[in-house]
This record gives sequence, C-alpha cells and structure tokens, in this order.
Amino acid sequence: MASNDTPTIEVMRAHHERITRMLADPECVGELLLIGVALARHIDFNDPPATVEGSAPIKVIAEQVYGRKSVPDMLIGVGTLHDRGDSRPLRRLLDVFRLDRRRYVPEDTDRWGSVTCGRPMVRREGVCGRPASPSHIRQVTDPVSGGRQWLGACSQRACREWLADVCARNGAEGEVAPRPAANAGGVLERHLPEVDWWAVWERLDPLWSPPPEGRPFERPRLRLLSGVAEAGGVPVSVPVAGVRPSLTVLAGGWR
Repeated sequence: MASNDTPTIEVMRAHHERITRMLADPECVGELLLIGVALARHIDFNDPPATVEGSAPIKVIAEQVYGRKSVPDMLIGVGTLHDRGDSRPLRRLLDVFRLDRRRYVPEDTDRWGSVTCGRPMVRREGVCGRPASPSHIRQVTDPVSGGRQWLGACSQRACREWLADVCARNGAEGEVAPRPAANAGGVLERHLPEVDWWAVWERLDPLWSPPPEGRPFERPRLRLLSGVAEAGGVPVSVPVAGVRPSLTVLAGGWR
C-alpha cells in the first residue's frame, strides 16, 4: 500500500489488533513498545514509506522514536540549531534490536550475590546452606536440558571438595548437553513476523546463532467466507463470522 493510499477497513482492523496485542504483552514495554508501534505503522500503512530498495526506513523510524539531535530554527523559532531528542537515535534503535535477539539467559543470573552452599548434609536432611564464598561459586550445566545455574560452596574444606568434584563431573556432562532453548528476547519478532529478524540479529551480533527450537510457530487462522455452497445438489448457506476464529495447535513449535 502506498503511503498516500487510504487504508482499507481490513488493514485498519488488523493494525488495531496488532497494537492491542502489543499493549497486552507484559514483555512489550518501554522502548520495545515504542519501536514496535513505529514499525507496525510502516508495515501496515507504509508510513513512513519504504526506501527505493524496498527496505524499511530504519533511520527515519529511529528519529521518530527518539527524536533528532538538532532541528532547524524554522521548526523552533529561535536561534539556529537546538538540541532535541537523542544524539544517536539509529544506534540506540539498533541496540534495542540486538538486546531483543532470541537467546538463552540463565534464570538465576541475578542470584550470584545470594548463592548459598549446596553440599548435601550427611547427618541431617537438606544442604549446608551457609553463604557461599565468592571464590567458590561456579556455573554448572544441566546435562538434560542444557540450562545453566549457579552452584556454590562455603569456606569449609568438605564443602569446597564437594564443589570441586561436582564441577569435574559436570565438565564432562556439559560437553554432551544439548543447547538450551531460548528463554529471552524475541518480543518484536512475536508481534512483527514480517521482518526477517534472524538476518537482523546475525548482522548486529556475528556470534548469534539460531536457537535450537527454530523459528517461531505462527498460529494459523481460519476465515469463514460468505456465500452459498451445494451439498448433494441442495444449496447450503455458509455463515459469516463477525470475528475470525483461531485454529489453535497444541503441539509443536515455539510460541
């Protein structure tokens, strides 16, 4: 659709539904939401219009979201140039893209400062439980899921030896452990599937690689069309749905 074309009711409805889903997504907040709304307007209404090569005008969208560093005096009315917005809007937008790449992040990343000694006790149930020594905190890999978590030991000799033994065994197990599934990022990908986000992430982070679960699973939708069909020569009316129903697939794919 050209930027000067009037959008159809269907396009406006689809855009409204997309924005509604963004607003209802607890992970789509702050800069992600602002950038998502700007990109959605470009995708749905071609506003701002695509470049000559047919690409999204990322620089223009970045300035829409963050503002330009300076604007001419004719827009302000005083002086020559005045600081406005972000000094590097494009870099800031690309940083958001990079931070939103799908990746695995250990769930207890923020627990490093509160790790306790995990050595099982012999004469009682439970673990040691004393604060772990900062020099005896290690990250171990789950050999089944590939997930990583912090494990620590206190300053007691028995606990330190236990941790060393666990780490030695886990080193061999970690070599054959599968790659963990991504548990972070992919917010914009979820709401803007028209963008080839894998190509974007590979360019912004050369070390990024596709997650083992593959591309997102797109939930199929059914639309009931109005009209008349024939069954055994007898006309049969086909009802019209006011709202397009969703065909939910329960197994397979990443959501």
